[in-house]
Amino acid sequence: MTPDEHRFNALILMFANLQRLMVFHNSLAMRDGREMDPALRESLTSRLDAVGQVIARANDAKAVTEADAASVLPVVAYLQREVRALLDTPLDADVATQAALGAAEVYASMWIDEGTIQMGTVFDRPQWVDRSMQNKPMFISLRNQANAAVVAASKGELSDEVRADIAHFSQAARDNRAQALAQIDGLPIMLDGRDARDTARA
Repeated sequence: MTPDEHRFNALILMFANLQRLMVFHNSLAMRDGREMDPALRESLTSRLDAVGQVIARANDAKAVTEADAASVLPVVAYLQREVRALLDTPLDADVATQAALGAAEVYASMWIDEGTIQMGTVFDRPQWVDRSMQNKPMFISLRNQANAAVVAASKGELSDEVRADIAHFSQAARDNRAQALAQIDGLPIMLDGRDARDTARA
């Protein structure tokens, strides 16, 4: 991957993990029968907007400027703190919280896949586009299942099928925890145009 591809990949991971947090906290609000805290929503929305604007500029320029990469660095520390806390959701948390954890995982994975399609298009990597496009029907199905599970859990309408979906999605979040945190911890290196995996192996 080129330095610009590493930077663009960092932006994708940042956007996807901000979406992870948005889905998680919105699902918790649904669990509690309330609206999501306005300050928290604004905090997430402003960061999503900032990262999204950099992605849009990079999409047009087919490059990520050093200034744009530096502008989103403050988001990294926020993600490192908040995503780690989310992924440390206890195993014995109530079922609606488990549903929120699972839905957040589904959405983060879906946004990474969407971002990979965009990155492959920007940098003329058709193999990335083709591979990720094949996942789209699966993610549509998983998203629908995850959304249904969150709604059912918030209402206490827990069929065996819903319980199985919640268990599956929340376990996927725990299984992917190490990878997700490694990606987030590697964001400063990627924003510098380098492969975070090389640093981890060094």
